[in-house]
Amino acid sequence: MQNKIGYLCTYVPEEILHAAGFSPVRIAPNTTPPTRADAHLQSYTCCLARSCLDQALAGKLNDLAGVVFAHTCDTLQGLADIWRATFPNLFVETVVGPVTLNGPHAQKYLVAELRRFAAALEKHFAVRVTDDALRASIRLYNTRRRALADFYARRTEFTAVAWFNVMNTALTTALEKFAIRNSQLTIRNSQSAIRLVLIGATIDEPTLPQILDDLGARIVADDFCNGARYFDTLVAEEGDPIEAIATRELTRATCPCKHRALDDRVERLVKLAKDNRADGVIFYHKKFCDPHAWDYPPLAAALDRAEIPHLLLEVEQVAPVGQTRVRVEAFLELLSEE
Repeated sequence: MQNKIGYLCTYVPEEILHAAGFSPVRIAPNTTPPTRADAHLQSYTCCLARSCLDQALAGKLNDLAGVVFAHTCDTLQGLADIWRATFPNLFVETVVGPVTLNGPHAQKYLVAELRRFAAALEKHFAVRVTDDALRASIRLYNTRRRALADFYARRTEFTAVAWFNVMNTALTTALEKFAIRNSQLTIRNSQSAIRLVLIGATIDEPTLPQILDDLGARIVADDFCNGARYFDTLVAEEGDPIEAIATRELTRATCPCKHRALDDRVERLVKLAKDNRADGVIFYHKKFCDPHAWDYPPLAAALDRAEIPHLLLEVEQVAPVGQTRVRVEAFLELLSEE
């Protein structure tokens, strides 16, 4: 039996997949322009959806036993239906979590949804997802999140490319094969650098980190799904495991697809910049990503009120090296003058 199941969003509960006997791995967009996906998706769909579907259509994901989506943006919800229609023999599921995370019925609803998802795995693959297996998986994933948090606490010692490599390897590698290797941990040469916070959906290729290293800037914090948002909250290792997984999903740092209060993200991200003594913020946005596009105006306005300079970079699959370097270099020069 194929033992890997792919996912595109970190709201997919890895522990349940692992307890069912599978290795959850994140499907990341590659750097090759998609061609096959154009028959299924409009050209104004984000590169994450187009590239991941393109890889599947090219047969590059044939080692996956299934693909699991989370109910987040409209694009990924639609992509799940396209995936089901295109690969009818593949296990394709969507975990439909609540949007308002602090609603009075959010916990009860999400627990029921996670139990439904576990039952769907059991039925399709003729496996059992036991509480003991769930607790063992929770401990393993907590161990990985702690390792990433420990690395992250030392992030300013290492290059931005090292930070990028560690975080992306963690989510695209099977849990049992993941380790933070010395070859990934390039030490920074410069101790005095402009301090930056990076904000976006995901960062999937190293153009921006390499430019920041070349220009001597330092990433002091981030808000990415394949960054700090992934490991900022652990799952309780005692009590009902499904309840514990649901609690983590409801209390972890939010992306723009999830909500607690109108100003929740605004207040948290301004605090993130201030607490890390950031000189500036770079928004790294995927073109046609509606949630982050809607998120940007209030965040930018809040940073303006807090007198924190910021730069918006909008990219497709790969950030254009020359243009990105010129804009980042100009931004860093502005920050160095303040």
